[in-house]
Amino acid sequence: MRQRITGSLDLVGRVLANATHCRGRLLLIMLFASVLVLPTRIVAQTTPAGFSGEKTVAVGMAAITRHVEKLDVPRKAKASLAVQTELSSWATTNRAREITVPPRGFYIATLGNGSVVTVINKEEKLRHAGEMWAVQDGQSMTVKIQDKKQENVVLQILSLSTGH
Repeated sequence: MRQRITGSLDLVGRVLANATHCRGRLLLIMLFASVLVLPTRIVAQTTPAGFSGEKTVAVGMAAITRHVEKLDVPRKAKASLAVQTELSSWATTNRAREITVPPRGFYIATLGNGSVVTVINKEEKLRHAGEMWAVQDGQSMTVKIQDKKQENVVLQILSLSTGH
């Protein structure tokens, strides 16, 4: 568990280093510093245990929400920041081999099985089970199954959004 958290923090650091907009970078730095360093006050309960309903993320990909929490993150000399966090599982449906997820805000993805090629911001990258990566707000992601024997793809998604 500690390795996963350390890996997540390392990924967040890389995301911040690659952010192209100063305002976006500043917001992400404040958000992660507040969540990780300052105490937070939970203002909503998590989703009930069990199945919370399946929704379509994109043609050929469905999602099941596993955990939702709204955090009220305090900021020095400013109003607190409302942050919506959601942990969900995405899976391909109908034996889809290539899926494009439209822009949907900032999220961190973990590949649950097999190998895929992702295309984010016109950059193709081979990913393997257990690998984590970030998708910036405003970017779409295409997931392509390469191995003909692989029948599906499962992704664990941690999304963060403000203003809810």
